[in-house]
Amino acid sequence: MALFRNRKNGNLYFALGTVTNATNAQDDQEMVLYRPVKSERLFCREQQEFNQKFESVDADKLVDLLGPVKSKA
Repeated sequence: MALFRNRKNGNLYFALGTVTNATNAQDDQEMVLYRPVKSERLFCREQQEFNQKFESVDADKLVDLLGPVKSKA
C-alpha cells in the first residue's frame, strides 16, 4: 500500500494495488484500486490516468501532511 496525493485538490489516498478491468469494452485494462485516507470508499482508475492525476508521497513528508502522532498515554 502506497500513499498518493491528488495533484488538483491535495487530498490523500492509499493505492491498494492494481486490478484488471473485465468489462467487454475494456477487457484486460490495468487499473489502480485506491481509497481516500479518511474513508473506506473504494475507487479505481485507469493506471495511466492515475499516474497523471496523483503523485507519490514520500514517507518523510507524512508528518508534515498528517501531523504528529499523538500518544494516548
